[in-house]
Amino acid sequence: MPLTLTLTLENWDHPHLQFFEDNDRMQLMYEKARRACLDRRVRCQETISKSLLAHGLAGLFIHPERVLIPSELPPNGRNPRKNTAFRCAHLPETAFETIARSLAEGVGIAATARIQNVDKKTVLLLLEKAAEYAGKAQSSLLSNVEVSECQLDEMWSFIGKKEKNLDSLEKLKGELGDAWIWIAFDAVNKVVLAQVIGKRTTSHAVCLLQEVKRVTAHMPDLFSSDQLDQYETALLEVYGELIQPHRKPGPGRPPKPRLVPRNNLCYVQVVKRYKNYRVVKVDREIVFGDPEKINQILGSSTVSRKINTSFVERENNTIRHTDSRCTRKTLRFSKCKRNHHRQLVLSVAYYHLCRPHGSLTKQHAKPTTPFMAARLTDHVWTMQELLRFDPGIPCQ
Repeated sequence: MPLTLTLTLENWDHPHLQFFEDNDRMQLMYEKARRACLDRRVRCQETISKSLLAHGLAGLFIHPERVLIPSELPPNGRNPRKNTAFRCAHLPETAFETIARSLAEGVGIAATARIQNVDKKTVLLLLEKAAEYAGKAQSSLLSNVEVSECQLDEMWSFIGKKEKNLDSLEKLKGELGDAWIWIAFDAVNKVVLAQVIGKRTTSHAVCLLQEVKRVTAHMPDLFSSDQLDQYETALLEVYGELIQPHRKPGPGRPPKPRLVPRNNLCYVQVVKRYKNYRVVKVDREIVFGDPEKINQILGSSTVSRKINTSFVERENNTIRHTDSRCTRKTLRFSKCKRNHHRQLVLSVAYYHLCRPHGSLTKQHAKPTTPFMAARLTDHVWTMQELLRFDPGIPCQ
């Protein structure tokens, strides 16, 4: 028969507390009850369950004025960890930042756990919290970006096992196997405008370009990609316009409306010819747009002199080095899509805000991140700033 807990709680936010005695009997009783609640071996109210989950040590059974002392708090009495990634974390902030920086720099989960002498589950929980606040910071700052050249590409990765090793049920479920990382890249400011994880389908290409449209101030002057067919369809769906063709005289149904590119939409492709898995020839094709206008855009560009996808491919290389789950022939591949997405968000946010870019630093003669080059922030962020980000407080 399951146990029933009877606790009396006050409705106030408990700050992080320290205990006078580590071997107190009441503390041990509380810890057993907390672990039983976590393992779902006892019944308790929802409010009690949340409080048990929030406290890492015993304390509710003991009178707070006798046994507990509060840690140092600011004059307003608020918990300094509230509304940050450090909230409800038992690790010191320095250890928390070190683990988050290790993950963002390409160290695997198991290796980080061994180096920091913590459990792997602790590292995974920290990855979840760090990715949440890194994603908030990035999405809050990334808006109204002026983009002249947007390069599109997709990078192969996988979750659980490779596509060829999936059985019929796993293929039908669609969670394991190939997980392509679609990337839209600003070639001038080196900003990843959007990233989407999914299969190599038109719907994912549409999601990528819809995100590009959301974060940019206007449509980029030039789009470039490889010869993948999905980009052309997605560009028409997101940036095209719907027209009604004229009906021809005679019997028959009227023609259906169709999507056509706008006059200012310029899209080019880099077509690579392969022989024995090696590139033997590279062709460049104009899909949408006036050739003279495209030549004018390339002539006035600060980074490109011809049609290319070099910058987004270089960014793929950066991601493979900073995201350990994308490294080729590794045992650190993702086992679930959630952690695959979290690691990518943390790595890209760290690249945007905390890691000075080599060519941008040379260009501006000072340490410069991609968000600084795009004028989205005015300084190089620390990992602590990233983990303490609050959308209600100005970042600059």
